[in-house]
Amino acid sequence: MHRTRASRLKLSGAIGLVALLGACQTWLRPDRDAEITAALSDLRSGGFSFDPDVRVRTDPYAVCDGFACADLKLVRGRRTIGLAREAFSNPSRLRASLLEIWERYQEPRPGASPDLARATLLVLSDGPRVGVTDSRTLRLAHHRYRQLWLELDAASRAGLEDPDRIPFP
Repeated sequence: MHRTRASRLKLSGAIGLVALLGACQTWLRPDRDAEITAALSDLRSGGFSFDPDVRVRTDPYAVCDGFACADLKLVRGRRTIGLAREAFSNPSRLRASLLEIWERYQEPRPGASPDLARATLLVLSDGPRVGVTDSRTLRLAHHRYRQLWLELDAASRAGLEDPDRIPFP
């Protein structure tokens, strides 16, 4: 009887260890460097390159706001673009997120509505040229641009295009 109980304990321990290792594998972040490099290359070929000191990486705390899934912050004094997991749902969304943050990455600060509107308009105008071809991503950008544009007063809208004059993707 003693051997049977010991065998059961060993089996339970082995099953627990396998379950724990499986859970750890699920929680580990996948390596997205190749996807990030390809997206940055597409943006660079379209004329949108980040400064050499800017680091781009996945960030478990970054969240999506509509189509854009990138946060900008300082990490140990270095400008860092953190990409949310959802940014990798398709190549267009990753490129749209990077293009949106490109407009305002020079100085990390919370985005004000005029800054966010300019960044979203950039995605609508230049996104298809750098690989943002997914119609859902472009429709989300159009919707977000309309929301931001409506929040602005007449003076802040100067230089921004009326969303009704932008073709709906």
